[in-house]
Amino acid sequence: MDDAIYKRMAEKIDENPMMAPKSEDGAAFHPSFIQYLKLLYSPEEADLLQYFPRPMKFISTQEVADAAGKEIGHVEKILSGIHQRNGLTGMGNFYSLPAIPMLVNIHQFYTDIKADDMEAARLYRDYFINGKYFKYYESSAKGTPLMRVIPVDKAIEADQQKLTAEEAHDFIMNHAPEEMALVPCPCRTRAEKTGTRECKDQFPIGACIMMGPAALHFEMQGLGKRVNREQAMAYFDEMQNLGLVGMTDNTIKGASVICLCCECCCSQVRGRTRWDNPDAILASNFVPQANEDCVGCGTCTERCFFNALTMDEASGRVAVEPKKCIGCGICTLACPQEALKLQRFERSKPFETARELTKTIAMENRK
Repeated sequence: MDDAIYKRMAEKIDENPMMAPKSEDGAAFHPSFIQYLKLLYSPEEADLLQYFPRPMKFISTQEVADAAGKEIGHVEKILSGIHQRNGLTGMGNFYSLPAIPMLVNIHQFYTDIKADDMEAARLYRDYFINGKYFKYYESSAKGTPLMRVIPVDKAIEADQQKLTAEEAHDFIMNHAPEEMALVPCPCRTRAEKTGTRECKDQFPIGACIMMGPAALHFEMQGLGKRVNREQAMAYFDEMQNLGLVGMTDNTIKGASVICLCCECCCSQVRGRTRWDNPDAILASNFVPQANEDCVGCGTCTERCFFNALTMDEASGRVAVEPKKCIGCGICTLACPQEALKLQRFERSKPFETARELTKTIAMENRK
């Protein structure tokens, strides 16, 4: 009986563009994902949630009560309780199932260890990593990335052309939603809790910059710290100077998050560094190039997560392999001679709107 309810929930989740985690042959939902839903929601809660439409499509408490044949006050109490623990997205008396990036990380948006956190991490490893759901989390079945790189302005050579929202400062100040909040990074939080964080002595757990409705949601839950554009930009610069890669949704308008990623924990970056998914990130239209001031110290090569930089013995300067380079600019910020800057290298174009990105991902995953 219970499994049937959770499978009906999974069917609703599967209607989202990224789909739901499935078994290797794709014929059934991944058993660990069903167990994960059981961990998140009690049978009584799942009995109501099975009547919800796909994630991020809102439904009123009255509609749920009518569909379930339950008394409205009882339904409101249950849904409010789920919302308070971050298991639903809500506005007034309207709720929706969480978007996939929120759903799979519900236990990881806070740094203290609570009940079920370790079990959630174990199930995540099974359906997300071992079951290779990361492929659909990072890109479509045809290879369209869900996230893109946003290098910081000072990494780009002054005379190089910059287009709308290509680099972080312009994106944050002029194109990102007004509402922003710093929320603990779920990827490094998960690794910290499970004792597997390889970057523990190098980077802080830090925060993602949530934007728009996502920022308001986490602020409402007490999990986010509200910041303005200038504060968000300063935080982005601080984290990039430490060596974290900046990324956002593969769109100019309607983005929901700016991530600051390491190579060992991040669910996006690991697609390139650990899981052999070259489509995990849309590279920027820049690559680093050294000038005559390069002394061949190799500092920049040590900073690159993607092994895209090597020392050229003939010239005595650093050289880049464009296919490996994502154009983040982290290497340039580490150069003690300031001899390395990002130069224009056309190769990508983000979607204009989030709707266009979502529609493309949905179509490519369903074919």
